[in-house]
Amino acid sequence: MSEPSPSVLFNRILGRVRLKHLQLVIAIADLQSLHRAAASIGLSQPAATHALAELENTLGGAIFERHAKGMRLTSLGRAVLPLLRAALVPIEAVAGNAALMQQGAASAPIRIGSIAAGINGLLTTAIHAYCALQPDAVIDVQEITIDNLLASIQEGKLDLAICRQPEPMPQGFEFHAVRQDEFVVACRTGHPLAQQATLQAADLLAHRWLAPPLTGLGPLQVEHLFDDLGGVPDLCRVSSRSAEIAYALLSASDLLVCLPMSLVRPFVQRQDLAVLAWQTRPVPPLGVLVRADLMTDHGAAHPCRPFIHHLLAQAQ
Repeated sequence: MSEPSPSVLFNRILGRVRLKHLQLVIAIADLQSLHRAAASIGLSQPAATHALAELENTLGGAIFERHAKGMRLTSLGRAVLPLLRAALVPIEAVAGNAALMQQGAASAPIRIGSIAAGINGLLTTAIHAYCALQPDAVIDVQEITIDNLLASIQEGKLDLAICRQPEPMPQGFEFHAVRQDEFVVACRTGHPLAQQATLQAADLLAHRWLAPPLTGLGPLQVEHLFDDLGGVPDLCRVSSRSAEIAYALLSASDLLVCLPMSLVRPFVQRQDLAVLAWQTRPVPPLGVLVRADLMTDHGAAHPCRPFIHHLLAQAQ
């Protein structure tokens, strides 16, 4: 007998598999026990045993194998588990949106994904101003790394992304620049160099620096900066994209760091951090990545359109 084609198997899954099956598999994988998994989702053990057998029969192989300490994934289980987890995410979003509407929300939420620099450098002020104009707005913001951000917006999990223009540009999307940005050298406000109007390379090389993130714009920008300084200073080798981690390390020491102004702007505005009097380095601007059809008449009624126009007005 020939193996079923993907289309045949897909139709078989649609006809036989229930959401409870997916929930059960995820629970077994997490708890490594059929008994505990069944209890956690409100199934009797016989019902859970039957449901697992039904799903495995549909997929054509065992998802779990029993061992002395419980149950572990088979090769088939490892292949399908991440996809089963992902399949429940839109269902959770459906439940969330429906609950919001039942609670009186005027429209569906605007789903925004953003890199950390976009949150600190753009969204913290833009959302505050927008909510003042639209007090009934429903906005969901997720901080996501650029790699996951692109995947999420292409899969339709987000309405728009706040980031720098990706290269290459995903097909069917547009990028609109909103705010210029630059790499600066920052430190705590009480740092010995913070009050100096002019600095020499030797002043910066004499201090320890926070290492840049391992990927993204940071490594190249820091490399260029150290080339300008004529040397590599002692490094604190803690790398992170988190502004809060950088602030925690800087505020308790005389560390220096080179990072985007957008990332530290709120800390500088609160005078928690200072920017040193050293030449800045321009980097691509922050902006809005959105599906091209949302910017046409076809997408005029989408709830994210007014917010996008609000962001673009700031670029003016």
